Amino acid sequence: MIPYRKGTSFVIKKKGRGGKRHLRRLQHDSKTPGWLWLPGLQKWHYQYEKLGLAPWHWHHRQPPRIVRQLAAQHLLTTFFAWQPELAALNEPVYSAVWLVEAEFAHSSQVAVGIRECVADYQNRHGDPIDNAPSLPTEYQQLPGANRLSWTTHSWQVLHEDCDYPNGWPHYLLRLPHYDYHWQGRTFLVVQTGWVWVGQLPEQGTSAQPGTVL
Repeated sequence: MIPYRKGTSFVIKKKGRGGKRHLRRLQHDSKTPGWLWLPGLQKWHYQYEKLGLAPWHWHHRQPPRIVRQLAAQHLLTTFFAWQPELAALNEPVYSAVWLVEAEFAHSSQVAVGIRECVADYQNRHGDPIDNAPSLPTEYQQLPGANRLSWTTHSWQVLHEDCDYPNGWPHYLLRLPHYDYHWQGRTFLVVQTGWVWVGQLPEQGTSAQPGTVL
């Protein structure tokens, strides 16, 4: 994490104040990689870098385009800065950029996993969907984006039936959905949009950092 950045947990109480200051910070962050904490990766087998979008940290709403581009550029900068250290681990590594459509500020990230987390991250979003929207042009234009191989997956949110005693609301049922049962509990899995996963492409039979080695 960038030392002075407060991350995404604090609240801006007055809407619209400090917008230019936060935009200048994003411009700086877009060129500054996050910190890869290798001891934490070795201990917990995963590491990630999310976005500190402050007043734009919304659920189910898109930040302005320039904010999304600067934030996505920070993730790309972080992804490539981490590759030499990940390659030096000499073990299988999952490394990818996730750009989430509906939950951009909350869930977009650079995700890294080793050991059992490799398979977990590989299966996190399910299989790529061939007829889904490709990576939006606003992200394709960013430096480094064309060096990655991008796949599109459905972004799904779980809702538990105990939170809806009167039945699933119509606004959820209007979206693509299915029931999921686990340990006697019932969930509604709802697709709210797409997630684009970017990884370094494989070259021949040898995998590069950003894929599974």
